Amino acid sequence: MASKHQLLHDLYQKKIQDIVLNEVISSPLLVHPECKNMSTDIMFVGQETNGFYGTWENFIERGVVAQMDIYKQFMEDEYPAMNNLFFQYIHKLMKNSQNLPVWNNLYKFDLGDNSDKRNVSKAKPDELKIIQSFHDGLLAKEIKIIQPKIIIFFTGHVYDKLFFDPLVVRDGDYKLLYQPIDALKEQNIDEWKCCQLGLNHFEGFEDFKGKAIRTYHPLYLNRTSYKETILAYLVNEIKSVVQG
Repeated sequence: MASKHQLLHDLYQKKIQDIVLNEVISSPLLVHPECKNMSTDIMFVGQETNGFYGTWENFIERGVVAQMDIYKQFMEDEYPAMNNLFFQYIHKLMKNSQNLPVWNNLYKFDLGDNSDKRNVSKAKPDELKIIQSFHDGLLAKEIKIIQPKIIIFFTGHVYDKLFFDPLVVRDGDYKLLYQPIDALKEQNIDEWKCCQLGLNHFEGFEDFKGKAIRTYHPLYLNRTSYKETILAYLVNEIKSVVQG
């Protein structure tokens, strides 16, 4: 049986063969699941990269194997010392564990250093259409291969609309996706602030048996009055799911 690493490699290789992308976008975040001390039980999903080892053209020259090795090197050598707000939150939720989580993003790349705005949310309509075509089904297949027990989505409404609406929900019902969390509703935190994602109601995610929780990106969450309540809840969920 093929390893998770081989299955991801084959998935990424097929994706880059099937579509032509702008050469100046950043190189992609391609998950390497065999990092030292990595627990594939835990996955964190952000919005997109913010610069990641050159351009798409650099990536094409390197190839999928080398790009996955870049991820491995980053997680083993650089992730522990990363101190921007996104990684600060991950370190808090991991309780400074020596284990590495899987770091992933909704979008594998940003628009590149030469763009006025790197954010995928700022892409022109024709460019966004190509980007979404590339990502269609990709996250679902990654999750099916990696099989995390818990996924924390630090996404927020703008990226939910950019990603989940066209690529997951499609013409479906958000009520199936955004499921309220009773313990948080009791503290006046509704499903728009933090919810359980009912991913297994949607195409490609039907076999997902874990728990997926979605909240705001740390840059926004950090400005709220309820951030500590959500973080405490997430710490307990990670602990209970992983310890099982």
